[in-house]
Amino acid sequence: MQRSKTNARLSIAGMAMALALIASASFLQTGCSKKQAGTSSGKEEAAEKADSSSTDLLELAGSTSTGKTASSSDGFTANALAGDASEAEGTGDSDTNTELADSAEPVNASSEILPPQGFDPFANHRSKVGSTCNTFPIFRIFGFSKDGKMAYSLEEDVDGRGGTIIQYIIQDLVTDKILWTTKDDTEDWTGEQDSMATLTTFLISLNNKKAELKSAMQKYGIIQADSEFLQFPTKDGYSCTASFQDKTKDGDDDWLGKIDYQIRVKNPAGKSKTVSSAKDVKAYQVVVCGYFKNPYENRLAIIYGEEKYVFEGTGITYHIAGCDLSEESFN
Repeated sequence: MQRSKTNARLSIAGMAMALALIASASFLQTGCSKKQAGTSSGKEEAAEKADSSSTDLLELAGSTSTGKTASSSDGFTANALAGDASEAEGTGDSDTNTELADSAEPVNASSEILPPQGFDPFANHRSKVGSTCNTFPIFRIFGFSKDGKMAYSLEEDVDGRGGTIIQYIIQDLVTDKILWTTKDDTEDWTGEQDSMATLTTFLISLNNKKAELKSAMQKYGIIQADSEFLQFPTKDGYSCTASFQDKTKDGDDDWLGKIDYQIRVKNPAGKSKTVSSAKDVKAYQVVVCGYFKNPYENRLAIIYGEEKYVFEGTGITYHIAGCDLSEESFN
């Protein structure tokens, strides 16, 4: 009975920390920043009270206040290394940005995986979908490598079935191939994990998968860095558009239709190229959401969303297309 009461107190402590984390994330999205010093003592105290599983979760929660900065009207920064993206756009302090990029190191065995801020890439494009579109996954970026790789996660509520699936992905932005992926399904969680999920879904999942994720990030040379998510056109004149052809035949139900589409980027000189295309996709439309800039090379990670048919209505499925900005890569 005494052990049961102790476990209950631990779960409550974890939920309290998770609630604090959510409040912190809310401040981040409204332009507030947090200092590491204000969280370290609370994290140590929680660790002393928790068992090994709860300790991991609390440490993850405490680490989210590290290195976070303010938001802006055309995107928001969740890590100081996002300054490198501004430098590539022709803004920001180049000396500071270079120092940040040079000082960052790839994930290694002693690195702690910092939980990134979550956001909705479709936030500025909701008017482009109908009222039946109700699934918008949460996107989180873990970082980039110096040779065109990107680590991120997608958290999506499962329409019809219920529950949430979180996918962790490492993608090569040179070839657009998925190099590594794993997923966590809340339907497979223990009762204790599930009881905390309304407050800490992502943190519980990251705690479940952090060993796998750390190993994969180490293998592919990923440097932990949230970048700034921005809208096209870029400040130096690159634009990106999506075009699609509705292949639904006359008399067919629209919900059974298909589209072909292309994602094209135009450089400041007026030259353009296709960075992604697909045929016979069971979707209603495709929309370019925005982009990240790899702070270590001259390459964009373009996020676009397919509005696809789901159990009741439509939902957004995100894809990433890499774009080399070198002049010779354009036609």
